[in-house]
Amino acid sequence: MEDLHRGVMFFGSNSCTLPAELVAAEDDVRFLAFLMALAGLAGMAPAPASAQTDTVMILDASGSMGGQVDGRSKISAARQAVDSILSKWKPNDRLGLMAYGHRTKGDCKDIEMLVPVGSFDAARIKSAVAGLNPKGKTPIADSLRAAAVSLKTTENKGTVVLVSDGIETCVADPCAVAAELKKAGVGFVAHVIGFDVTDPAAKAQLQCIARATGGVYLDARDASGLENALGRAVEAAQGAPVKTEAPPKPAADPYAGKNIRGVARLAAGLDPIADQRSDVHWAFFQSRGGEKGEFVTAFYNSPFADTIPPGDYLMEVEYGLAKLTQPVKVEKGKPTVLDVVLNAGYVTSEGATLDGGKTDNPTWEVLRGDDVLATDYAPVPRFILPAGDYVMRLSKGNSKVEKAFTLAAGDTVNLALTLDVGKLLVSGVYAPGGPKVENGFSVEIRHPPQGDAEQGEWVTTVYDALSRIDLQSGPYDVIVKVGEAQKTVRAEVKSGNSTRLDINLDAGVLGLKAGKVVAIEIVQAERDINNERKLVLTSYEPELNLALNAGKYVAVVQYADDRKVEKEFTIIAGKRTDVEVKP
Repeated sequence: MEDLHRGVMFFGSNSCTLPAELVAAEDDVRFLAFLMALAGLAGMAPAPASAQTDTVMILDASGSMGGQVDGRSKISAARQAVDSILSKWKPNDRLGLMAYGHRTKGDCKDIEMLVPVGSFDAARIKSAVAGLNPKGKTPIADSLRAAAVSLKTTENKGTVVLVSDGIETCVADPCAVAAELKKAGVGFVAHVIGFDVTDPAAKAQLQCIARATGGVYLDARDASGLENALGRAVEAAQGAPVKTEAPPKPAADPYAGKNIRGVARLAAGLDPIADQRSDVHWAFFQSRGGEKGEFVTAFYNSPFADTIPPGDYLMEVEYGLAKLTQPVKVEKGKPTVLDVVLNAGYVTSEGATLDGGKTDNPTWEVLRGDDVLATDYAPVPRFILPAGDYVMRLSKGNSKVEKAFTLAAGDTVNLALTLDVGKLLVSGVYAPGGPKVENGFSVEIRHPPQGDAEQGEWVTTVYDALSRIDLQSGPYDVIVKVGEAQKTVRAEVKSGNSTRLDINLDAGVLGLKAGKVVAIEIVQAERDINNERKLVLTSYEPELNLALNAGKYVAVVQYADDRKVEKEFTIIAGKRTDVEVKP
């Protein structure tokens, strides 16, 4: 039967050529068995071709995606999430990439098919996502139409995976468009992810798109949530059962019964700011002839909806350092809708050291002239500023770098600042092998002296037993002291590296008791060419506990009756020397 099995397998590969050994066979039984197997195969239905899915991923790259979540921009989180699902994509399924709002501000036609639906190309999609720069509006409805058109080029099953962080900001109703496309028999399903969506109206709209097309809706509150939700949406697109997070029926209007609503925009024509973290502050004051009167109430977030008594008000809106003041009239029985433009933008930065490492524990400052307008200590800061000219300063310890920038209304500027900083760690010992200097230890850092100068420019002084000092790369004089003992060494700091110094002060401790004294002078025992001894310390206390460099000294003790008593002693490195002087 060996020849029979080989013949069947060969036929299964769509060839009608018989094996040579079967053609030449004289064994009728063997040949009959082959024909019977052939007849059985001929009666079988052909195996269907494997099902193929065409998917368009639509990424929101509108201005609001320049906002932050988990300390970084939303678009950065989206890039990471897309990278994660590309490694899990079925190579047999075709994938295209569409984005909107990434090229121009205020343009509802800013929709681009970055990677047409075709054979899976992870590198091309990753490169396209990396190049997205949030700028414009949110034309969700027209993006769905464009995706539907691209999916009708083949007979494959078509799906859309939409990631958006906000509401439609162009004219069309995306939920109605999704329903029309479904009714028209276009036949695609939209799986929708609401990324950091806190506006109830925006969430309801995105859920409606998924419901209208038979897709799933998933919430993603932060960067890790987006990665998880996108993975689940991809599973749904590839046929796996995924439970939707949208209610079966639309929720009631969350703004019903409110007589004042408001949204804020960074610039005219851009998406409303979607910020439910109380960062947008709306304050209402009584209007006294157009001037600000008594405070009435305050609302938070964007968008907001609430209730306020009818009347004339002066409203102040603040978002970061951006501020707008305008009159508002609230009439009885008539809803007041506010749409304010702040003419502001976002500024972020990711500091790095010269070797490409990240800057930990940085200080960020935004300056105008000599004035510091704002400070942030986050690894990746976000400043909200009115349009204008500024300077960003990044500092860490005693190293700093500055960069001037211009911010236009609606811009999201990410400044590249490279900080030249290394770390110097300094401790001290009295003698090789110890003991360690624990108390009274100071580390003074100076630049090397220039020319004939005795000392270089002072940089900083730190008083910790293990002093950690951030410095710009280069040479420094490190002067360590405890009591009157000191040692100076030259150190080289390298950017991005830590340099550890455990400095031997070659010192000991003097314990001196002298009774009721007027003064005590500690001088070096050796006399100079002028027969004078160098003064080390003058004290007016009867007892001393003092660190000194190793060597010979003399204690000169003066008493009330003008008598002076001298006593010589020797300090040994790492040891304590006790001396008693009697009148």
